[in-house]
Amino acid sequence: MRAIEADLPFDGIHLVDRPWFPYLCTEVDHWEWQTQGDAHYNFWCCLGGEGYLSTEGQMFRLKPGMFFIFLPNQQILAAHTSGARVTRFSAHFIPLSGAAMLDDVAGFPVMGGMVDSLPLFQRQIDVIMRLAVRRGDDVRLQRVMYQLIARVCAGVVDTPEPFMDPKVSEAIRIMRTCPESFKSIDALARQLGWSRSHFDREFSKHVGKPPNQFLVSCKMIEARRYLESSEMRIGEIADRLGYRDIYFFSRQFKGFYGMSPVAYRQRLVREF
Repeated sequence: MRAIEADLPFDGIHLVDRPWFPYLCTEVDHWEWQTQGDAHYNFWCCLGGEGYLSTEGQMFRLKPGMFFIFLPNQQILAAHTSGARVTRFSAHFIPLSGAAMLDDVAGFPVMGGMVDSLPLFQRQIDVIMRLAVRRGDDVRLQRVMYQLIARVCAGVVDTPEPFMDPKVSEAIRIMRTCPESFKSIDALARQLGWSRSHFDREFSKHVGKPPNQFLVSCKMIEARRYLESSEMRIGEIADRLGYRDIYFFSRQFKGFYGMSPVAYRQRLVREF
């Protein structure tokens, strides 16, 4: 990661819109966005949950406190993997030097920086959101948001890039995109040019869990998607995801979500 000077090469920002409240990103499918309209930067931070983010051929394992500053029109692809859904905060801005808008900023983009203190960072976001909902003091809101960006960037040091090995990224893409048609981890390892043991080691190092557990996580995410958005029967969902034993599928689902697929669907009916 490139080092950033303690003093940012701009002295203020213009917020393109109100900062986004921290919210849960959906894992029904990959969520994807591209900045629109006037050229502006995107400050984006993961506050909780697990997942990955891919941009410009690099993939990052998301974790709480990881932040990015994306360039104008930079394309990003992100997804939930398992466990708690990703909670993120973001703000779109244009750097200012005096009253002049800047097109280029030295040291940007920032890819996979980490805030020094997540609790402190969350308290600072709370202050920003209180200012944002008042809609009465945009000058102060923009000054506080600038100070937050300057503070987290000042803590970025010249460390090895936190992105994943390209082969691990490709394995994630294959398993996450089509878990229902995935057949063999051994075959995937051979496709990537690795032995199965080496693949398991590298995947676990980058993802935090072995590939077989990650694949199950992907299947459980798809199972929940089918339960939430289709009228497929439980047996049909299990079959779609490659399970020959519906009872084994139900046990795995309960292990992830704390209730059986039947109970999960019944809860959805009660809520809606």
